[in-house]
Amino acid sequence: MIDSDDDTKEIVKELSETEKNILYILGKMRISVKKNFNEHSLKKKLSDDDLKEYDKSFSNLCTSGIIVMYRPGNFGVSKQGRRITDEIVLQKRQRKYEGIRILMLQV
Repeated sequence: MIDSDDDTKEIVKELSETEKNILYILGKMRISVKKNFNEHSLKKKLSDDDLKEYDKSFSNLCTSGIIVMYRPGNFGVSKQGRRITDEIVLQKRQRKYEGIRILMLQV
C-alpha cells in the first residue's frame, strides 16, 4: 500500500525553492480548486528573487498537475497540490517556531 503522506514529502523534496515559495503562499491563502486565484495576486506576494524564476516554476507546477486552470486567467490547486501546500506550510511553520518551544521550556 502506498502512503500518500510519504509521497507528498517526496514531492516536496523534489521542488525548487521558488516552487516551494509559490506553494507556501497558496497554502497560506488556503487555495483549493473551488477557491481560485489569478497570477497577478500571486506575483504581488512573491519576493524579487522568486519573480525572476516565476515563469519557469509556475509552468512546472502547472505541467505536474499541482496547479490547475480553473478558468482562463484563474488557477486553483488540485487535491494532491492541496496536500503539498499544507505540508509546505507545516514545515515552514515548524522551522520558524522551533526556537520558541525551547524558550517556553526555560521560563
